[in-house]
Order: sequence, then structure tokens, then C-alpha cells
Amino acid sequence: MLCSLLTGLTLASTLHIVNALVAKCEVPAILNAQANVWKGRTLHPTSLYRLKVEQAVTVIKNEELKDRASRVAGFGTFAWIKSQENVEAIALVADEVPCDEILGLVLDNLPYKDGGSGDYDPSTADAYQSLHIEKLATTIKAHPNTAFAVIIEPGAFPRYFNMTSSPLEREANLARSYRTNIPVALKKLNLPNAIMYLDVGHSNSLDWAWHRNGTADAIADIYKIAGKPAQLRGFATNVGNWNAWDLSPGEFARADDARDIRPGNEKNFVRILSSALGARGMTTHAILDTSRNGVNGLRWSWDEWCNVDGAGLGVRPSAETGDEVLDAFVWATHPGSSDGVSSERGGDEVGCASKTAVRPAPERNVWFQGFFEMLVRNAHPKL
Repeated sequence: MLCSLLTGLTLASTLHIVNALVAKCEVPAILNAQANVWKGRTLHPTSLYRLKVEQAVTVIKNEELKDRASRVAGFGTFAWIKSQENVEAIALVADEVPCDEILGLVLDNLPYKDGGSGDYDPSTADAYQSLHIEKLATTIKAHPNTAFAVIIEPGAFPRYFNMTSSPLEREANLARSYRTNIPVALKKLNLPNAIMYLDVGHSNSLDWAWHRNGTADAIADIYKIAGKPAQLRGFATNVGNWNAWDLSPGEFARADDARDIRPGNEKNFVRILSSALGARGMTTHAILDTSRNGVNGLRWSWDEWCNVDGAGLGVRPSAETGDEVLDAFVWATHPGSSDGVSSERGGDEVGCASKTAVRPAPERNVWFQGFFEMLVRNAHPKL
């Protein structure tokens, strides 16, 4: 097994060996944001995630489950940018991407997105822009033959939209951070070999039956502040979430887009938001995270988001969506990554103490072997 051959090597030397085994692209990648680039390219299975899966497979005892789990390594996933180290890791793997594939990235370190009280600190914007946005842009520029797809800040927009007029200090900080930093990200990452999708949460995170026009206005406003970047293709939805692409009525609603808010139907959400953005002169396409939405009806409410018990892998990454608005199904979230810590005795992260959360669970973003095996076991379609 590849992982046994690489035991004890540094990340850099490991990836050097892996990259020597793959076909590199020798021509510049030029992405036309007016077209669905996923029609000619597939999401790249990064060596970063592949090595994690191969290591996880070695501890699985059941041979059938081991075989099914090993197949996960062959599907493309997005790599998350949460630190400078993550940017450096991307620089190491960027050249491993063949011409017919796209390297997916998730920018995820917006100041105040996860809270923070006190006076707003302008230095947080300086650090975020110089250490994350600028460095990521430099990395993308340094690999002109690699095609990139970037999801901008999962979960940030719904909070920004709902908190802009909030009198609470920590919420006001987030609103200021979003309005200061996101336009800069859209400007700096507006590069010919990169296509961008602004994350808008999901169909449950906004009362979109009521707020659709306000939502579209807020997105269009950020788009204008950013100088109307040509490489912004549209928006990303359901990143890290569990909602079905098309479940009617939705998981927590009796009617689609009716007076009952939060209907949990991503197809309707995508079409309605796309139409509203199109009326404001924006590109109107989307991508949907299906990395763990294979099983529905597991939760009591939409805010039960942590390591949902009984979940399974969803539709594999593909541009065959059957919908002209939805560019692709993607795996934006790494199957096997924990949403947050929970224990049998309490001390849980907020949201991870619900009845539907798997317990015990490790810290956020730490590999969760039992959860990975569950996602594989419950995959729909079956692996």
C-alpha cells in the first residue's frame, strides 16, 4: 500500500514522491467563467486527502467495508485553507493536477466568523489579507497550468446578512470583517486559472422565502464593491451540511418556498437565488456539496449540524446534475473530518450535544475514524 511506503517521510518528501507518479499539465489553464468548466474537467483527488484515506483503510477489519472505503480516495475533494501551512501544502500539490482536472480550494479563515468580542481590530484584516488572500493568490499565479476552483468562506454570508444591523458587538465585528475582506478576496483571486463561488450557506441558513430579495441585494452589493470580478461564476451551497438536493417537501417543511421558512430543498433554493441574482446582472450558477447528504430525515431541526448519526456519502462529484443552474455536485467537505468535539460526559462544543450527534467525537477538523466508516457504510448511492 502506498501509505506503508511513505511512513516516516515528511509531508514535502511524501508529496514529492506522489507527484512524480502523476501526469502534470504542461499548458496554461484558462477558465471561462461564462461556461460550466466542470463539463470538461473533474474535481481533483488530492494526495493530501488520499493519504488520509489510505491510512484509515488500514485499520478497518471488515473486508467489504475496507474495499468500499478504499474507493473514496479516488474521488475529488476540496482542500481547506485555514492557515499559512495549508497554503504551503497547496503549493506542494498544485502541480500534480492533470489538464482535465480542477484543484478545489476552500478559503476558510475570515476574522470574527467564529466570534470574538471587544472593539474591532483592523489588524485582523491586514493579517488575513496578507497571510491568506495574498499568499493564496501568489500560489495560484505561480501555477498557471493548474485549474483552481475556490469556495469563499463557508457559513460567513448568512451570518453577515443576518447580523449587519445587529446591535451586538461580536456580530457587528463579523459584519465589518465580511464587508472589509470578502471584496478583497474576490479581487485578488480573480485570476484566469481560477474560478470562484461565493458561499451563501444553504437553504436552511436563511429565511429565504422572505429574504430572497435582501439576500440577492447583499450579494450583488459585495460583487459591485469587488469590482464585478469576471471569474466569479456564482455561489456555493450546502458546504459541510446535510440537506438534500431535491426533497419535496423539504426535511423540515410542509411546502416548498411557501410561508413555512427553511424548507431544506437545495434545488429550489439554487433556482430562486439564481433568478434573483440574474435580475441584478450577476452570473447565476452554483455548486452543491454532496459529501455527506446521502441519507435524509435524520435530524429533528436544521441546526443539528454536528457529526450527524446515520449520515452517508452522497452523490459523487460530477457535472451531470440534470439542472442548467447547478454546475456540479462536489465534495467540498472531507469525509471523515470531525465537526466538533463531544464526549459522553459533556463538555461538548456548541451544537455537538444534540441527540443526533455521534458521541464521543474528536476536536473540530480532526480525523474521526468511526464517522468516516459510517459515511462509507451508509453511502447513497452505494460505493
